[in-house]
Amino acid sequence: MQIININGPINSGKTTISKLLAQELNKALFIEVDDLLSDEEQEKLGLTMEQGWKERTDRLAQLIAKEKLLARYQHIVFAYPIADNTYQEWKNFEDKNTKFINITLAPSLEVCVQNRGKRVLSEAEIKRIEEMYQEGYHTRPYADLIIDNSYQTPKETLNEITVFLKKGRR
Repeated sequence: MQIININGPINSGKTTISKLLAQELNKALFIEVDDLLSDEEQEKLGLTMEQGWKERTDRLAQLIAKEKLLARYQHIVFAYPIADNTYQEWKNFEDKNTKFINITLAPSLEVCVQNRGKRVLSEAEIKRIEEMYQEGYHTRPYADLIIDNSYQTPKETLNEITVFLKKGRR
C-alpha cells in the first residue's frame, strides 16, 4: 500500500491534484481531510483552530489505520499541508507492506496568492499563504518530490506525479 500526501501551501492545488491522482491510480481512496471535522462540529466541541486541525489529523490517522487493516485499497491519497510533527506521524504508518510518500506542490508565491480555478481567496487566506511560504511549506526537506506547478495544468502535474510513482515501484 502507498499512503500519498499531497503537501503544499493553501491554493497550491493539493485537493485538485489529490482527487485526480486517486482517480488515476488503481484501487485508490481519496480522503478529504477538511471533511473529517466540519466547522460546525469544531465549534460545537469548543475547539480552537489548532485543536480542530489536530482533531482532523487524528481522525485521518484512525481512518488510515482502519484501511490498512481492511486492505481494500492499494493507495490512500490525501491533501494536507504537512509540518515536521505530522510528517513523522505519517512515516510511522510505514512497514514492509506500506510506504508513505510526500509530494509537495510549490508554485511561486506570486502565483499562489492569485485566484486560481474557481477559488477566490480571502485576505486572511492570502496572509496565511504568505506565512506558509515563510514557514517553508513549499520546500519541505522530507518531500519525496517537489513540483513547481506555477504554470502547469493539473493534468501536467498529475503526469509528473504518476511518472515519479511508477519509477519508485521498479
